[in-house]
Amino acid sequence: MRSHRGARLALMLPALALFCAACGGRDSAARELTIAVNSGVEGDALRAAAKDYAAERGVRVAVAEFPYANLFEKELLDLASRTGAYDLILLDDPWFPRFTAIEPYLAELEPLFEKRGQVGTDEDFVKTSLALCRHPYETGKLYAIPYVGNSQLYFYRKDLFAKHGLRPPERWSDVLAAARTIRAREGIAGYVMRATQGNAVVTDFMPLFWAFGAEMFDGSGQPTVNSPEGVAALKFMLELGRESPPGYVSFNADEVAAHLLQGMAAQSINWPAWIPAFRDPAKSRVLGQVEITTMPGEKRPGQAEIGNWLLAIPAAARDPEAAFDFLVWATSPGQMRQSARRGNPPTRASLFSDPELLALNPSYAVQLKSLVTSRPRPRTPLWNEIENGLGIFLSKANSGELTPEAAMNQANDELVRIVARGQR
Repeated sequence: MRSHRGARLALMLPALALFCAACGGRDSAARELTIAVNSGVEGDALRAAAKDYAAERGVRVAVAEFPYANLFEKELLDLASRTGAYDLILLDDPWFPRFTAIEPYLAELEPLFEKRGQVGTDEDFVKTSLALCRHPYETGKLYAIPYVGNSQLYFYRKDLFAKHGLRPPERWSDVLAAARTIRAREGIAGYVMRATQGNAVVTDFMPLFWAFGAEMFDGSGQPTVNSPEGVAALKFMLELGRESPPGYVSFNADEVAAHLLQGMAAQSINWPAWIPAFRDPAKSRVLGQVEITTMPGEKRPGQAEIGNWLLAIPAAARDPEAAFDFLVWATSPGQMRQSARRGNPPTRASLFSDPELLALNPSYAVQLKSLVTSRPRPRTPLWNEIENGLGIFLSKANSGELTPEAAMNQANDELVRIVARGQR
């Protein structure tokens, strides 16, 4: 009997081995995630996190990387067609309404938290960051978790301000006065900004627009960029343009940073991603001379434009629970600390006072203040069209092709058409 059992067992073992191998193959295929990210420090941090996750959890995370200019289209195509090509996506926060307001292309996260026995995100997340992840804004369902806590910052040459007895810029009128003084006495641009069409010029304009008391829409959702306040903001922008380097109307972030880094300009708006370059002797000729502060005000207190990167799960993801496990892991305090070490501002308030991170980035206190007081671009699924439309006319005003009044009137007409098309 024993010999027959042994023979039967011997015959069964190869079949069992094949069965287990097949099961292992299916499990291996299931235990792989794909995430779409942008080229840049944000994507670099997630790529490194994917390797750490694979080593810790045994789940491979493939990273599909795209330039910023192409990422929105790639993600929207996948979300709208529900192909399930991506298990997670990294998205710029102005895109969020397009992915949720018309049709919920993203998975709701509260039900996934409930399956884990959790109520939702913890209280450590900065409120302005977490508000971006809900539709309707701030109060609605949760569709993402904030991963990178970007908000605009103000950069200025503290050595030149001290040399010429200038106050740190608290108001935009201080900025302009300092720019004129420095240009006259030092022979360098007193200010530098982005004014190329589209995202660049609108991004640099919005803090001025808000500070001068302007709003893009009225209470009924109709465009009001040509209000007296809006026109005044553009007129002021053109005054700053006169203190900027020649050719600024074609500048984007790289050109702005280069002028500051090489000591050819004294002030600008920029993003946290540029801070390390100002501390790198291989990149900066102004080591220790650039101060970082919050956005100046004017008629209203200064507010930076928030620009967080969010992590979300497409509604058509193949395995939302597996994707959610990575999402929660990547936004945990320990992993967000790692992301911060890799160059990304956190979205957890506690990390801005972390001693190790403060040693690496002494401007964290300013960054947190900017993030907490920042405001989002209008939460509309039409934002990409609106930004492009407004940007065309802002750029034309900066190039001298249109007066400020004509530029804002024509911009407002274009925004009215965009809104009307969106309501059909």
